Amino acid sequence: MAAKAPQAVRAPGFVLEARDVSCSYGGADVLHQVSLGVPHGAIIGLVGPNASGKSTLLRALSRALRPRRGQVLLEGADVYALPAAKVARLLAVVEQEGLSDLSFTVEETVLLGRFPHLSRTRREGARDWEAAREAMRQAAVLSLSGRLVGELSGGERQRVSLARALAQEPTVLLLDEPTSHLDPGHQLEVLDRLEQLNRAAGLTIVVVLHDLNLAALYAHELVLLTSGRVLARGTPREVLTSDNLRRAYGPGVALASHPLTGDPQVTLIPGAEAALAPAGRSGLTIHVVGGGGAAAALIEALAAAGHDLSAGVLNAGDSDWRLAGALRVRLVEAPPFSAIPEDAHRRNQAMALAADAVVLADIPFGHGNLANLRAVWAAAEAGKKVILLEKTPPGERDYTGGQASRLYAAIRRSAALVAGDEREVIEFIAAAESGPGDRPWPEHGTGPGVG
Repeated sequence: MAAKAPQAVRAPGFVLEARDVSCSYGGADVLHQVSLGVPHGAIIGLVGPNASGKSTLLRALSRALRPRRGQVLLEGADVYALPAAKVARLLAVVEQEGLSDLSFTVEETVLLGRFPHLSRTRREGARDWEAAREAMRQAAVLSLSGRLVGELSGGERQRVSLARALAQEPTVLLLDEPTSHLDPGHQLEVLDRLEQLNRAAGLTIVVVLHDLNLAALYAHELVLLTSGRVLARGTPREVLTSDNLRRAYGPGVALASHPLTGDPQVTLIPGAEAALAPAGRSGLTIHVVGGGGAAAALIEALAAAGHDLSAGVLNAGDSDWRLAGALRVRLVEAPPFSAIPEDAHRRNQAMALAADAVVLADIPFGHGNLANLRAVWAAAEAGKKVILLEKTPPGERDYTGGQASRLYAAIRRSAALVAGDEREVIEFIAAAESGPGDRPWPEHGTGPGVG
């Protein structure tokens, strides 16, 4: 990693800007009047503890979550008033678990990044294939071009997601934990490549990072969030102070200096009370069925709303598992990249049956995790309140030859509610808490596909 060049990160002329943005899931605000200006050519790191609002802010900036209050501007225009194709030509997003179609090759997946540059009458041409190959080279996945995405490791998929975003040739790149699933060597490789693109092409980068040490090494400016508010903003040395770290993370961290760069580095203190568990639990218990990162935003939203959570079956090491563990959610886990063992399925089903309500995240289904769907079906059969988070039609997430789709349809017919986003899930659960009074449990959801 080269030494960071001085950046006028507070200069006027923002390419991307949030003005007093507040976002909520249901009635619970998870982001409170956050303002952020992103200058051309800057690398901005969003840091903070779990459930602090980092991913929610990134979703608002990326046009994926409309703020309840405030405004997001892209090159001076309201991002939600711009055509989606124009936004996609200027701004690309790399999500934690962004690859949904595992039957595509790497090359086909990366070529999807050229979609914003095409029209109804123009198919991919030589320029598009050239851009896709260059993006694969930049993300170090060119050698994987003929492989199916479903055959790749989690780290390789992460780099394919980056390549697809780079193929858009954006002005601004938003990344949600791009180093998750990567070993330390590949973490540095990905961040070095992003820094090179920033320097050589002037690519503006906003990146969510849990690792404060990496954030301090690569970001020009850090925004430290806690409880949905900006606690501090400035250079890494201005933000990563002992007082700020204690206020954001508790007494479990201490400051040191990098031996080569002098940048602030965080050292863990064993045995210190980190106090990460959210307070104010409600009387309802909610069991979340997720995996592969599909339930992270849902778990964060439910935790912010104060619900008592359990979750399963989650593969050890994925982002759902990490978030659930950090929030001290009771969970059932399975080894990474493996089918759900029978004992884990039984414990997951028992948790679902013991909960007041069960929420199924928008997860893809293969033969390895079909047991998760069976656990939800058992809860529905037992008369439990079941909510299906359905952002993508279930048929597009079925890799079982139709077996998952048939079971999913049976759950839908059992009076399960269908929610189109996390906000609606929170609203349904709030109705369940209120009982038969003024806000009865709805008879039907209003998410996609509900007739």
